[in-house]
Amino acid sequence: MLPKIDNKADLDGYTMLLLSSIVMTVTAGISYLFCFKKIFSTAKKETHYTDSDAVVFVLGKKLLNDKPDAEYIQRLKRVAAILKNNNKIEAMVLGGKTGDATVTEANAGKQFLAENKADISRVKLEHASRNTLENLKNAIELLNLENKKIVIVSNRYHLARAGKMAKGFGLEVELCAAEENFSLNPVSFLKLAIEAFHYHWYNSGRVYAHLTNNARMIKRVGKY
Repeated sequence: MLPKIDNKADLDGYTMLLLSSIVMTVTAGISYLFCFKKIFSTAKKETHYTDSDAVVFVLGKKLLNDKPDAEYIQRLKRVAAILKNNNKIEAMVLGGKTGDATVTEANAGKQFLAENKADISRVKLEHASRNTLENLKNAIELLNLENKKIVIVSNRYHLARAGKMAKGFGLEVELCAAEENFSLNPVSFLKLAIEAFHYHWYNSGRVYAHLTNNARMIKRVGKY
C-alpha cells in the first residue's frame, strides 16, 4: 500500500520510494541484496525467548474482521508466554485502527491475551499508531523507558526493520521472534523479499533525511 498521512498522499513517502528505486537501479540491485541479507540473517538467528527484566513491545498488525490474523496471533502468544514465565516483565501492545477495522489493533491484542489467560494487569496499550515507526515513537512518548531494557516481539521477517527503526529513536533493543523456529519456504521467502524492499525504502529515507538535515523527516525517522 502506498503511504498516506491522515488519508492524504504522503509526499515524503513517495519521494523516498522514488529515491529508493533509483538507488537500487544505480547499484544494479546490490543495495537491495545487502538489505535482503540483513533481513534474512536477522530472521534466522534471533531467539524466541527472553528472560530479561524488560518492557516488551508487541508490534501491532492489520486485523482480519476485527480479529488478530495468524501472524499477529503468533506475536501475542509469544508475549503471553513471556509474561507467564517472568513476573517482572511488563508489556505494551501497540497499534491503532487500520484498514476497515472498527477496533484498534491494541484492543484486539489485549482481548486475545485476556482470552488466553495472560496477566493483563501488566499490559499497557497504545491506540494511535498506524505503522511500525509510529508504534515505536508513540511507545517512547507514553512510557518512561529510562534504564529499562526493551524487547521487541514481532515475526522473524520483520525484526531487522523494527530494530533499525528503534535505533533511529535512540533505543537499544533486544529482538524476540514470534515463531519458534526459522522456516524457509516459498511463502516465507517472498515475505523476506518484500520486507527487504521496505527495509531499503526506510533506510534510503533515513540516510537522505540526515544528509540533507531535513528536520521534518528526521522527526519521523529519528535523530540517531
